[in-house]
Amino acid sequence: MNPATAYRYLRGIARGVRRGATFPAESRVAAVAAPGGSRVLSSTAGGANQLTAWEVVEHTCPIAGLREPLTVLQLSDVHVRGVDAALDSLCAVMAPLRPDLVVLTGDVVTRGWSRAAADQFLSAIPAAPLGRHAIIGNWEYWAQAAPPTWRYVLGRHDIPLLLDSSADLGPLQLVGTDDALAGTPDLAKAFADVDPKRPSLVLTHSPSLFDQLARPGVPLVLAGHTHGGQVVIPKLGSFFLPRGSGAYPWGWYRRDPSWLFVSRGLGWSVAPVRFGCAPELALLRLVPGG
Repeated sequence: MNPATAYRYLRGIARGVRRGATFPAESRVAAVAAPGGSRVLSSTAGGANQLTAWEVVEHTCPIAGLREPLTVLQLSDVHVRGVDAALDSLCAVMAPLRPDLVVLTGDVVTRGWSRAAADQFLSAIPAAPLGRHAIIGNWEYWAQAAPPTWRYVLGRHDIPLLLDSSADLGPLQLVGTDDALAGTPDLAKAFADVDPKRPSLVLTHSPSLFDQLARPGVPLVLAGHTHGGQVVIPKLGSFFLPRGSGAYPWGWYRRDPSWLFVSRGLGWSVAPVRFGCAPELALLRLVPGG
């Protein structure tokens, strides 16, 4: 790494730390497994720096009002920049997955992203009977991919952007919010067309919005943003959690009557390092119950 690059990363780390929390108490609490259990289905070799130590993790969650099981693939915080070996590796890991529904929970791209890299990633996302759907994250706003641009890029791959809006998928309703950190979520608008007597799966990027989203008819909220801390030190917790994380670093949380799942995400921000926190492709197995 040349001195200019090292300086840029150090400056980014310093700026990030000022904007978030260092070793917050919440990050020292062991992550909770899904209400129906969690297990790693596959993982790739990682080494000390786990940037490409992709884990496919299955989480099982009962959903009240759901009639048949379905599998949701959640992809979050990819932070696509350019076409490189890491992106090729991630696309290869996604290829054999066969979910019923795919959701992108924000920060697919980041500063310096290229259209070629975004297209490669979006093209590699598996097809799904219930479709592929996306919300927006803070980095889309900060990296010149605000809603009009991002909607166009996603649309080229038949992926609708849910921005304070919903979609009726049949087995369940899907609700997507604007990002709580960089955007201006309007929850009344997001739920305007939702039937509260039927189950809704809610997508939001920054998990701090969960406290406002937990309500009857919302058995599960999916979020990202935190990278699980990205660098997690035993006994000390996450070196850094960004604003918008709230009390939800990674894993499963309950606020009756709703569950929240916060994905560890797939990429990196501020500096190219992941330690003690492998990137996660989350397969959520939703089953009738609750």
